[in-house]
Amino acid sequence: MRPKREEWYIGIETGRKWTQISCYHAGLAEPETKSTIVGTEVFQIPTALCKHKQTGQWYFGEEGRRLAEIGEGYYAADLLYRAWHNETITLDQEYSTQELFVIFCRKVLRLALPVQGCEAVTKCIFSLEKVTEEIVVFFQALAQKLGFTEDQIQIQDHRESFYAYVVSQDSSLWKQQVLLFEEEGDGVLCRLLSCGRTAVVPKPVEVAEVFLGKLPQEHKERDQKFVEMAGEALAGRIVSAVYLIGSGFEGGWMKESLKLVCRSRRAFQGKNLYTRGACYAGVLQRYQDKAETIYVSEYKIKESIFIKAVKGNQAYFYPLLVAGENRYQVSREFRLILEGEDDFLELHVQKPGDRDARVESLNLAGLPVSAQGRSRLSVSVSAGEEGRIFLRLRDLGWGMIKPASGQEWEYELDMASSEFQG
Repeated sequence: MRPKREEWYIGIETGRKWTQISCYHAGLAEPETKSTIVGTEVFQIPTALCKHKQTGQWYFGEEGRRLAEIGEGYYAADLLYRAWHNETITLDQEYSTQELFVIFCRKVLRLALPVQGCEAVTKCIFSLEKVTEEIVVFFQALAQKLGFTEDQIQIQDHRESFYAYVVSQDSSLWKQQVLLFEEEGDGVLCRLLSCGRTAVVPKPVEVAEVFLGKLPQEHKERDQKFVEMAGEALAGRIVSAVYLIGSGFEGGWMKESLKLVCRSRRAFQGKNLYTRGACYAGVLQRYQDKAETIYVSEYKIKESIFIKAVKGNQAYFYPLLVAGENRYQVSREFRLILEGEDDFLELHVQKPGDRDARVESLNLAGLPVSAQGRSRLSVSVSAGEEGRIFLRLRDLGWGMIKPASGQEWEYELDMASSEFQG
């Protein structure tokens, strides 16, 4: 699935040490990762800024690091971590690290933006080590300062970027389980992708992860230790592909371990899988209704919720929530006109791949109805912890003809048990 004309996706992988950025648009066969040095594949951009001592100009990437090394600039590193903790840093003067992180992100973004700027971006996807409600709030505020609207932003973790990258490749690579080993100097992290073996589409896909430990520095010992780690991860599994990412696998030390991971399966090595996977994830999310797979994790909406609506003479199902959305990003409001004397609202709840939906009725006791048999409501939808969905409905009335009653109804849906509480 590729971007359509005038669609433009940007994938940003950001962490304490490095940031990487890719773009994906019509005309590209795959996402393109950007480098701060033209003509090179130096994709890892230090999450840092350097202020030139004479000109006062901010630099980033290799130029910023070079200025700091020769003593011509004030260097501020680890900006994501410091901005998250709202630290103040002293260079030539005091600075808010949150403000510096915004400056850094603007500079990185310029590498991948279309000529029309942020407004022409279909989705900007941030790929992070983990996703929590607090982290989502932080990056939503950052995105707003960068010039994006809430609808343009997608926030996910590295597991989802791995998933999106893999399922966007030829299906022969993920017909069985897929393993990813990541080593950035702090030890080996293993991620295992498993696709549901069912005829139902979209197929649910999960990614589990486990920390395997640290590798020795000496090459021969390092190779032997990774043979043990990879062997345990592969044992008892049918794995169709293995991905090795991170600087920890560089240096030519993989002799016996490379033979092991390549035995009867495809193996790939690189550094920019998460940023490219973020671009793929943007396309998959936009066209989830046509996707063969759906990513399942603790921060995803598990089921879709629809209401039956009419536009002109055509009946259709309007989505309140769509399975696969990040529940921390769910916050929407709309207006609804109900026709008839019934004082209830029917919701159609459907799991991905299921042909049939179950119907849940929300009791709107005491709902004011106009002489024409209509009611006008505002509806807000939000998501909470552990799969809980909250709906709030409020009578809007009909202006001077029939003033709003002020009546409200609140309901909670536990998606785990699929029961409404009102």
